[in-house]
Amino acid sequence: MKKIILVLIVILTISHVFAKDISLDESIRLAKEQNKDLLSEKNSLSSANWGEKNAFTNFLPKVAFNSTMVRLDDDTYKEASEVMQIPVFGPNGIPNGNYIPFSGAAMSGGIYKTSFNNGITVQQPIFNGGKVILGYQLSKLAKEQTIFSLQNKENDITFQVASTYFNILKIQDVLILSQKSVESSKAHLKKVRDNYQAGTVKKSDVLQWEVKLQNDETALNEIKNNLNVLLTVWKNLLGTDDELYYPQKINVENFDAEIQKYASIENEQFEIEVTKILDKTKENNPILKTLSTTDKIMDKQLLMAKGNFLPSLNLQFSYQIENDDEFDFSGEDNWNLVAAFSFPLFSSGANFTNMKKTKYDVKKTKLTLESTKDNILVGAKNTFCNLVTKAQTVENNKSALAFAKENHKLINNLFEQGMITNSDLMDADIMLFASEMNLVSSYYDFLISKYELIKFTNEKE
Repeated sequence: MKKIILVLIVILTISHVFAKDISLDESIRLAKEQNKDLLSEKNSLSSANWGEKNAFTNFLPKVAFNSTMVRLDDDTYKEASEVMQIPVFGPNGIPNGNYIPFSGAAMSGGIYKTSFNNGITVQQPIFNGGKVILGYQLSKLAKEQTIFSLQNKENDITFQVASTYFNILKIQDVLILSQKSVESSKAHLKKVRDNYQAGTVKKSDVLQWEVKLQNDETALNEIKNNLNVLLTVWKNLLGTDDELYYPQKINVENFDAEIQKYASIENEQFEIEVTKILDKTKENNPILKTLSTTDKIMDKQLLMAKGNFLPSLNLQFSYQIENDDEFDFSGEDNWNLVAAFSFPLFSSGANFTNMKKTKYDVKKTKLTLESTKDNILVGAKNTFCNLVTKAQTVENNKSALAFAKENHKLINNLFEQGMITNSDLMDADIMLFASEMNLVSSYYDFLISKYELIKFTNEKE
């Protein structure tokens, strides 16, 4: 059997020839650099940065160069250019027989069939109900919210990478154990068949081992398929399209001291640890920080809605460079300065209804945020409870495996002496491999639960 296990290990090693083994830290680093979801979130942060800069520009003046060309149709130009005779009135108010020639083209510097008007306009907002400064504050909060969202996405990716990393290692270990179970069943089946040929066992004993072998091979195929699925998920998480990576093997027994520490936590110490976990979650959890920022955003939205009732003041300076029949910037210039003050008196209830709507949106958001906060804290506590349970499960499975090994040894000796049935031997065999698989699985389940807790507390491993 040792030779068969060695062959399996060699096969797994050969399958890694064209793959690179990387540690968990390297996997997380690689995912943070290449994962497409995370890269998308980083682009959101860049967008928020530019959004803040864009909001700041609302404090600054806006300068525009305006140029217009107006061309009159022939009839209009002809009519405007016609000369009319205006009678001259004497001191007594009676026309004296003299006339003055006059045409519309002589007014306002003349009328041109094609006229050009070029000028520069400068607009400077002074006060608009606080909307400019509130808009800038909202852009800063939106940027802050995006930063926390990015942290949360990084935590999600870290947990997903760690979870997939440990699940792949778990399945690889379970694959070896499953193969051992298959080879053990084959060996027992051969022995039972030889005994059946010798007439020392019944046909039913042979059939039982044949059934067990079929079940073991089916389970082995399922494990192989699950491993392929996980490797595909792993590749997507790391964002690697060309290179193939495998998780680096770890010695789970290195975590025994930590597991024993969690498994030995008693009631009073448990409550103290839970309090510490909740305090760390409240302080560091990026989702809770995002919720706090969202609360501030809604308060600003309400202030902006109230700002619709306030007056506004804006300045506009216009400088006309030319207004004549040629585009040569040589016409007469003039300028004007306008201070526009506006006070809203009645807006058909639009401002009032908008403010009331925003108030209820604020109340709704605050309640939703409180509910989400409670759920996160409950999730953090439950994850810690689960971590302690996983640690206790590892300790229990260690004892169970020790008993299963001793039982398997005794049963084999008794079977060789013909003192027990074939079914007893099969039960002992099943118990041994089940105990080995349970212990391997519980180690990796503990590590996965550990990283899930880190996701809540946002601590560095």
